Amino acid sequence: MRRPTGPAQRTSPQASAGEGQRENDARARQADEPKLSTAGSELAARGRRRMPGARAESQEAAARVERPAPAARATRVPADTPRTTSSERTDAFADAPTSRFGTWRTVRRAATERRRVERTEARRFTVRTRRRRQIQLACAAFAVLVIGGAIATAYSPVMALRHIDVVGAHSVKASQVQQALASELGKPLPLVHSSDVRHALDDFRLIESYSTQLEPPSTLVVRITERTPLAVVQAGSNYELVDRAGVVLAAASAPQPGYPVVRLKAGEQPSSSQGFAAAASVIASLSSAVRSTVTAASATSANDVTLTLSGGKTVVWGGTDRMELKTADLAALLKAAPSAHTYDVSSPEAPIAK
Repeated sequence: MRRPTGPAQRTSPQASAGEGQRENDARARQADEPKLSTAGSELAARGRRRMPGARAESQEAAARVERPAPAARATRVPADTPRTTSSERTDAFADAPTSRFGTWRTVRRAATERRRVERTEARRFTVRTRRRRQIQLACAAFAVLVIGGAIATAYSPVMALRHIDVVGAHSVKASQVQQALASELGKPLPLVHSSDVRHALDDFRLIESYSTQLEPPSTLVVRITERTPLAVVQAGSNYELVDRAGVVLAAASAPQPGYPVVRLKAGEQPSSSQGFAAAASVIASLSSAVRSTVTAASATSANDVTLTLSGGKTVVWGGTDRMELKTADLAALLKAAPSAHTYDVSSPEAPIAK
């Protein structure tokens, strides 16, 4: 007999799938029923062997037995897979961070290790720079130490002035110079100033110039250049021995022998007279042999110098220009015409002996 095929009898694919699933579940239950009955009979037998009061509990336990879960599908492990022992699994479990604190500690340990590696690399790449900086610092420290030690030693009592040596003193007594500089004794050598020495030696007229030298650890050397007497000038009834600068070195009632007398205008001082300066320059330019024969000199101006030689001979010098040529001309005339009375070298190109 043929079934109707109308809309009421049609089934959807989803309904067919559901019915198939239900049929499969029913077959599975039928297959498991022998197992459940077997398990229940075993539990009942065990309950009968126990105390009579536990029978009800055994029956309830047998009733609560659920269907066993389907066996897990066996997974085949490859033969080359390394196997871990129980001790290795225990160590791995102990090392694994199982809490938030363990995770933080691991991160901190990794950060510390990274910083250590970075510091090591930084030191390795900057070793030359650090070495050069150490050498520079060592040199600077050595220089500071040396300079500081030198300064400290220079200003210490070890370098105090204890001895004063005077060199070149003839007319001036060395003891007088040492007495004048006695106030400098006991000072450190760097504190002995030239201005203090000059102030102490200003009263010595016979000293034309001087120089000082400090000789560590405790000596001051004073080298003196004394004034050289050059001529005699008349000052009233006295005769003063002066040097080239007109500084009075000595005074007497009669002219000092061996020095020419320079005649000045009335009221003139040798230190401020232009005539004396010109005459002193001419006398100083002469050789010692010719100078010893000069007995007098006069100069009304800087361009009119006249010399008087022993025996009454006269030398017309003129101005103070071309001194070397005039000196040579006078020496030649004195040798060529020793009997002449006048020697004119005012024009050195044409000297005259009369």
